[in-house]
Amino acid sequence: MRTTVALVGIALVLFASRGESLAQKVANSSADFFVAVDGRDSWSGQLPKANGAKSDGPFATLAKARDAVREQKNKSTKKDFVVKIRGGTYRLNETLVFSLADSARENGTITYAAYEKEKPVISSGVAIKNWRKLIEFPSHLPAVAHGKIWVAEAPLELERILTLYNADQRLPRARGSGFSSPDSVDVRTAPRDEIKFPPDAIRNWPDLLSGELLVIPSADYEFSILPFASVDENAGVAKLKEPASRPIGKVKFFSTNAWVENVLAVLDEPGEWVFNRQERKIYYWPGNGKPGENIVAPKLTELIRVEGKIDYDGPRDEPVRGIIFRGLNFTHAERYQWHGYTGWSMQHHWEMFDRPTSALRFRGAENCAVEACRFTASSGAGIRLDLYAQKNRILNNEFSHLGGLGILLAGYGPGTKNVNRQNVVSNNWLHHTSEIYWASPALMVWQSGDNHIANNLIHNVPYTGLSVSTRALPGRTNNVTSDGSRTVRWNEIPEKTNFSWNYLEQFLHSRNNLVERNEIHHVMERLGDGNSIYISGAGGGNRIYENYVHDTLNDHCSGPIRCDDFQEETIIERNIIFRHCAIGQGITSKGKNYILNNIVAELHASKLPIRPERVTRGYIGLVVNPVIGSRIHRNIIYARDEDFPVYTQNRIYGQGGEPRLRDCVADYNLYFNTADPNWGRKHFQVEQRFGVDLHSISSDPLFVNVDKGDFRLRPNSPALKLGFEPIDVSKIGLQRNHPFHR
Repeated sequence: MRTTVALVGIALVLFASRGESLAQKVANSSADFFVAVDGRDSWSGQLPKANGAKSDGPFATLAKARDAVREQKNKSTKKDFVVKIRGGTYRLNETLVFSLADSARENGTITYAAYEKEKPVISSGVAIKNWRKLIEFPSHLPAVAHGKIWVAEAPLELERILTLYNADQRLPRARGSGFSSPDSVDVRTAPRDEIKFPPDAIRNWPDLLSGELLVIPSADYEFSILPFASVDENAGVAKLKEPASRPIGKVKFFSTNAWVENVLAVLDEPGEWVFNRQERKIYYWPGNGKPGENIVAPKLTELIRVEGKIDYDGPRDEPVRGIIFRGLNFTHAERYQWHGYTGWSMQHHWEMFDRPTSALRFRGAENCAVEACRFTASSGAGIRLDLYAQKNRILNNEFSHLGGLGILLAGYGPGTKNVNRQNVVSNNWLHHTSEIYWASPALMVWQSGDNHIANNLIHNVPYTGLSVSTRALPGRTNNVTSDGSRTVRWNEIPEKTNFSWNYLEQFLHSRNNLVERNEIHHVMERLGDGNSIYISGAGGGNRIYENYVHDTLNDHCSGPIRCDDFQEETIIERNIIFRHCAIGQGITSKGKNYILNNIVAELHASKLPIRPERVTRGYIGLVVNPVIGSRIHRNIIYARDEDFPVYTQNRIYGQGGEPRLRDCVADYNLYFNTADPNWGRKHFQVEQRFGVDLHSISSDPLFVNVDKGDFRLRPNSPALKLGFEPIDVSKIGLQRNHPFHR
């Protein structure tokens, strides 16, 4: 016993001298294989021996570790395997694919985890070297840039350069000041592959074919990045190589909706760069006078893909099972080049169906997990769960400074194949996403159901925070490139003339999702007609429960929580909506939905200037379609502006019947306006004669402190007497165990 104690003591001293405790060393050594940047794939994949001999050690690549696990699994009956990855950057030249051969045994796991307290980085960044200062200046380079531009040859391994990074900072590609297309367009007949422009906005520059047009087309909730084909300066028309998501024309609320990027004529500020595709040269104006040592261009749109056997047209897929990624850092993945008019889009071209657009992609996966990983400084999306994806877990991760969305769950298109479900997306921090593709929601659930989307924190995004939707065409059409049309599995949908929601709901698989306790703020920072939480064209039974959406003070936001077109049987319950500036409503419903026990308070700060054409329509909006059978119970509506309506009841567009509060079961609500004591009573005078709000009251709910966002109710609150159930905000948003958010 004394000998054992002495040996343990000696071991403690040795391990402490290397900066690790005994517990950490034991934990790190308990792995089947190891990977290190200074390892070799010809070695055994084990830690070096204690005597320090360097004749053996870890593998050098993740691919070799994957193959070693595959081989070991075939030799043993062991269920669980662990690969530990030391700190450093692992650069991939091709996407690392885990296939059915890498699947864990039944009830087993294969874990690829960071070595404790170390930071392994998975990247496809290719270093840009051999910079030289430009001494002869092209005629279309702005004079302000003369003498400040450096140039480098593009590495041969890069087919294209769409984005550039200085370490973890995305460098801004040269962009013009922007303009608006001078004409409105007929969206039904106008071509999608051209744009009219004011004089001198676009020229026939020598490097025009390297340039791209960034454009919000004729809808303020879509965005395209498109290559040029030609320019007619006299006619003021530019042709594009690919069509935009819809015809390009004037856009409501935006005086500028088009920008030219990646031509030397707009390289006029420090930090900007241009890639000339014909010359294969990078032109760069470094902010510090000289290019840094850590400039890289991403090579791959996918870094890692987990892919099972996909039988796209058949009934059964075979998933990869049990693979876990933990503590890894994914960075420097490239964006997918074009989101446009293809028919393979997901609602309004916010993402592309079944495409390699994310750093980590699961395509046919079950019981897999991504835990405590970081996705940052990449140009595309973070994670996709495509087609078959069941019982997977995305937990405790950070998604930041991405060009596309953070997380996407996307099953097959509308039809009978329902295999993307029962996944958990919890306690993730998503912020500053969609920095390149502005119209991508931070978190999107498309044709995926029975998922648990909980305790995520979403903020600072250019468009919608969280979306549950499908919105493919509701009827057969010959127009096969319309929004989402090619995703529809028409061979599985019987011929029928009535394509109502109640009929098509059986083919809309974004149903029965529990979206709860997420915190969402500062969204809609760039585009228009979006929301904090958006539900549209999905199945029934989605429950939007105990979310806190607040502080979106942009007057082009449509609303905090919105059931849009083709959406019914949604439960919106126990949510808090606070300080929103919106052109829509606090809660919007366009069908039979249920609005229960919510707090909707202060839709815009009274000191915020509101443009006259962007007047908030109401605290609860019943719009477009009949709302027969809806329930609106036990809500607290708290206003500070006397001119705001309590409800909107307006068809706005469409040809259906009028949405009317009297067709709902609405009662036991509390209405209060600090600027108008009669606000609620005036509402009662209109509606109670129709049997609406017979037991509702107009009274101060007695919040503890509205100004500080404290919506706890005082013990004598009249809302409690109506049956309102208090909401515990401490259970909302990130929980304390998040590894990155402090």
